[in-house]
Amino acid sequence: MDIKTLRELTKLMRDNDLVEVEVESPDLKVKLKKATSPVAAVAHLAASQVLVPAASVAAAVPAPVVDEFAGCKPVISPIPGTVYLKPNPDAANFVSISTPVDENKVVCLIEAMKVFNEIKPDGGVKGTIKKICVNDGQAVEYGTVLFLVG
Repeated sequence: MDIKTLRELTKLMRDNDLVEVEVESPDLKVKLKKATSPVAAVAHLAASQVLVPAASVAAAVPAPVVDEFAGCKPVISPIPGTVYLKPNPDAANFVSISTPVDENKVVCLIEAMKVFNEIKPDGGVKGTIKKICVNDGQAVEYGTVLFLVG
């Protein structure tokens, strides 16, 4: 199974508000399940036990993927609306990569019903911004990951 197929499955889940999808073939089982927290969907791949000569097993094992954002805590959208990364069109962004943040730092605004809401990291999220996951002016839903803090 290739990454394109996995992307199509996750798109199918998003488009149809599915919580879980399971696909099985003779040599591979894929189970996609939305996380219980509003962080992200979790993909779990488990290969079925197949008798394969030892030489081909080494070739079939993919290299481990190192996730540079492992251990990061998400700053999530508490409301649906439009994200603004800066206080006004002429100003600089509230935060950028490597900006230190804590629960008192405004990281963006979300406009909902003509009201601009200041968004701050919740739940004791402290550290520096590692990734900005949204674009200025982007529409977001409740639970959308806005930033990753490490």
